[in-house]
Amino acid sequence: MTTHVKQQLSLGANTQPFDRFFDKCIGSCHAYLTLREDFRAHVREVQDRIGFNSIRCHGIFHDWVGVYSEVDGQPVYNFHNVDKIYDFFLEQDLKPYVELSFMPQALASGDATIFHYQANITPPKDYNAWAAMITEFLLHLIERYGLDEVLTWNFEVWNEPDLKDLFWSGSQQEYFELYRYSVNAIKAIDPRLKVGGPSTSKNLWIQELLDFCEREQLPIDFISTHHYCADASLEIGSDVFELEYRGQPAMRNDVVAAVEKVRTSVFPNLEVHYSEWNVSPCHQDKYGKDSEFTGTFVLQTLRDLSGVVDSYSFWCLSDIFEELGPSQTPFSGKYGLISMDGLRKTTFHAYHFLSALYGNVLNPDDTSSWVTKDNEENIRVLSWNHDEPTSVDFNGADYQLEHSTKQETIYVTGVHGQYSIVAWVVDKDRGNSYRNWQKMGEPQYLSKAQVEQLKSIQEPHEFINTTIQCNGELTLTHQIGSCGFVFYEIKRINEVG
Repeated sequence: MTTHVKQQLSLGANTQPFDRFFDKCIGSCHAYLTLREDFRAHVREVQDRIGFNSIRCHGIFHDWVGVYSEVDGQPVYNFHNVDKIYDFFLEQDLKPYVELSFMPQALASGDATIFHYQANITPPKDYNAWAAMITEFLLHLIERYGLDEVLTWNFEVWNEPDLKDLFWSGSQQEYFELYRYSVNAIKAIDPRLKVGGPSTSKNLWIQELLDFCEREQLPIDFISTHHYCADASLEIGSDVFELEYRGQPAMRNDVVAAVEKVRTSVFPNLEVHYSEWNVSPCHQDKYGKDSEFTGTFVLQTLRDLSGVVDSYSFWCLSDIFEELGPSQTPFSGKYGLISMDGLRKTTFHAYHFLSALYGNVLNPDDTSSWVTKDNEENIRVLSWNHDEPTSVDFNGADYQLEHSTKQETIYVTGVHGQYSIVAWVVDKDRGNSYRNWQKMGEPQYLSKAQVEQLKSIQEPHEFINTTIQCNGELTLTHQIGSCGFVFYEIKRINEVG
């Protein structure tokens, strides 16, 4: 099936600002991994090529980081690893988006844990002791980084407490008590510090937390939640782990509904942050996380949500990710923009192109492209063709799609002078490290030579590199296959003399 698309635009028309809500935050695994040099290399690469504003990771209070212990029943605080973690992030122009988790074992009310790294998920044995730890933590951050800096950070209470006995062994009411003690401790230091939650899966507990804060007269600065296009029935009261792919348009529907709950509440001006999202939560879902499908799913979702939400944090930056232990193969359905061997996925290219778009949108009403310009008559275009699946396999096989082709022509009037045009494409066969690894035979362990070979062919394919003379109109014509995307760099050549 071929879809024919035509856009007729004017370089002198009114524009809309390009909404960069997508680069406000990026996710990471647990905080201790930040001490690994290979992870740090991935962060540097992402910041050099894309540039996110903040980063969110689990487990800043995990025992490996070593913030809290007790000697003879008395608290002992140690922030050396916190400093190493946050110092590094700030050196990369990444503000910490601080998830207040997990429970230090010495402070925990029980032994229930989750993940390979055994994160304690129980409520505190003493909420006052938890509040005291939060106080010492914030005072240390302010002493080290300055109040003005820390005022720009978000402090989010816990992670997905709605997932009973997965991320939180307590009740909803016990989570609300955790929020109460956390927000009161932080606001007692400075009421301008930003605190929020409930950081739930599947857009849950938003109304309940708003009602709780209203009833108890507690401050709240933002609502945060998560969602995936394939979500599981893991909330409290369910014993069934069932994944259902709900369709990419469900992503916008979720966010619009969540924002509406906030806007009609007694806290109508709260920011709304999605601090996790992706195609699916399955670690084995290679097609949903590693393939060309993931790249266009990201682009379509971000196009749909432009102007709707304050931030939308992709989960996550790197496949150096240890919830279920280290990856068994170079591509294994982890969540990252970069594989564990440092190979750039199609999602990396999608975010890189997004970050390069200019600030003025010429086609705000289009649904599958951005045409942008700067103030010097230069143009950048990003266009894609996302196909939805007819059936899915979350265990690693390809989804089945109704494959389509997008035949697109973009006319831009008001273009005069000489221009250089360079264009790149990413699809199943080009700019696709996952497919290149498959063609290599899917080796479980990549040699250094194999990594370098894959890196040499991982970049988007350049399909146009030319110079043209425009006498009032610029015409771009391209064909985009299933789950492919193209990017144009169109620069005006200033005449000399």
